[in-house]
Amino acid sequence: MKSGKRSLLKFVVLAVCLFSSIGVWGQSFSVDAPNVVGVGEVFQIVYTADADVDEFVKPSLSGLTLLAGPTPSRMQSYSSINGKTSSSLQISYTIVVRATAAGKAKVSPASVKINGRTLSSRALDIDVVADGSSAAASQPSSSSQSQHSQQSESSSSSTGQISSSDAFLNLAISRGSVVKGEPVVVTLKLYVKNVNISGFEDVKFPVFNGFWSQELEVPQNISFVRENYNGQIYNSAVLRKWVLLPQKTGSITIDPAEIVCQFQVRAGGGRRSMFDDFFDSYQMVKKRLFTKSVTINVRNLPQPAPADFGGGVGQLSMKVSLGRDSIPAHEAGTITVELNGSGNLNLLEAPKIQIPSDFEQYDMKTTNNYSNGAAGMSGSRTFEFPFIPRSEGVFEIPAVTYSYYNIKSGKYETLKSQPLTIKVTKGSATSAGNTVISGMSKQAVANLGSDIRYISNASASFSNKGKQFIGSLLFFACIALLVLLVWAGDLLLCRRARLKGDVRRTANRKANKVANARLKSASAYLAKDLGSAFYEELHKALLGYVSDKLAIKFADMQRDTIEQTLVSHNIEPETIGSFMELLDECEMARYSSSAAYEHSAMQAQFSKAVETISSFENKL
Repeated sequence: MKSGKRSLLKFVVLAVCLFSSIGVWGQSFSVDAPNVVGVGEVFQIVYTADADVDEFVKPSLSGLTLLAGPTPSRMQSYSSINGKTSSSLQISYTIVVRATAAGKAKVSPASVKINGRTLSSRALDIDVVADGSSAAASQPSSSSQSQHSQQSESSSSSTGQISSSDAFLNLAISRGSVVKGEPVVVTLKLYVKNVNISGFEDVKFPVFNGFWSQELEVPQNISFVRENYNGQIYNSAVLRKWVLLPQKTGSITIDPAEIVCQFQVRAGGGRRSMFDDFFDSYQMVKKRLFTKSVTINVRNLPQPAPADFGGGVGQLSMKVSLGRDSIPAHEAGTITVELNGSGNLNLLEAPKIQIPSDFEQYDMKTTNNYSNGAAGMSGSRTFEFPFIPRSEGVFEIPAVTYSYYNIKSGKYETLKSQPLTIKVTKGSATSAGNTVISGMSKQAVANLGSDIRYISNASASFSNKGKQFIGSLLFFACIALLVLLVWAGDLLLCRRARLKGDVRRTANRKANKVANARLKSASAYLAKDLGSAFYEELHKALLGYVSDKLAIKFADMQRDTIEQTLVSHNIEPETIGSFMELLDECEMARYSSSAAYEHSAMQAQFSKAVETISSFENKL
């Protein structure tokens, strides 16, 4: 009895300690600072904790001069949802520093004590640029940095001229010389300095002929961050990022990307006074930005390739296994080959497996489990080889070999498994007569039990001759009617199944209905002057209609593909041009600020969309 009480007491103490420690271990301590600054620039480093701090230990600085701080601040907020009140607390410490020399400035971790527990922030490496005249005082967060790009101006933009150093596009590649199948990451960035961007239009992304391409990053909202570019501080934003897999050899050129940026610049020039900020007027200036064309040299893989080369380029490992190593005859088994790693996993061919001649083989099944990344595709590709043994015994499946090209070592490497041994025991009569493999069609399995038809030795039965329903004219009429009904029903079901299986026709028939529904939603957003939602829904209506009507996959919805498909359907060039222009306007409006939306322009674009879809519906 006493032992039970002691156990209960230990449990209660342990539970109290556990729940009391949840609040302590759930606390966090973080640091926020710019990643690039200019020499002589004054900026802030902010440390934040989400609980009361007992003690703050400031960091040590290298390449920076402490001007003020640490200055503590406290912010507490309360919220009530459905009668449940919650609160949050934020304690911050701000230090103000100045960058003293070009290079890397280092900030050691700071630490705080919360309820007796010490928490440390991460160390900082800040890039200090010698020519930091292009940047004003940095803000402690990336969002503040993006606001900085929208607030600073230079004398060049005050006269309405945007120079190539104020704003430019850059198409960067991760490597310029690769082998066939080696992944290349392409990043399209916009760099701005001392100018205000209010919108975009007429965006033309590059077409990657000769490559298999996949988008890695498609920002819905463009966010600017500080970046050191050729020794100067710019605010940069990623517009698109792709991963490419070369499909042919030689020097492949990627055509330039284009974009028209709308800049808001101060009208007039000359000397300025402290009152100019209150009375200045601004004008809209458009400038078309181009990237340079980029050439990638694609080399062929070393020849001759191994006989078991499966097209893999990257870094791979292989695992070969049996579903079970002992199996009754006439039952299904599976050999699984799993290739793991990174590279062009989507292009891997199946390895060759020598299955004993006494085994019946069936269609291979492939399972993909990978994701796109900077190194190509990372994950696994699995091949399943189903079989049915038809005789007893012990069988050996030779070792599976698979060669691939290792990018790091620059040579072919061969993966090899151990031989597999499978024991086939005597199968039951049921399994020998009728075997079904999960996931396989019944037509693919031999039904050995139906090879021989036995002679029936049962007694014959006789019936007296007379007027019976069976054999009468009415009987045969009913049979004929029944056959006719079965035939008509089968014909109807087959036609219905065929129509359901015709995805293209189904999508074509529903294209106008889906487009009308989206246009109705866009009209509702238009009535409420919700510009962002309006353009998003209008863009979906246009692309969705063309995709359904012309059976174009969303993965292939490139500008050139849409234009070529419309031309092949004998659509007038004027109508095609109007449709593409409307798409560009919607695309640009999605990246514009809410102040750039005009009700009259939205109304005109909505009418134009209705007219264009109606024109397509009459001709497609």
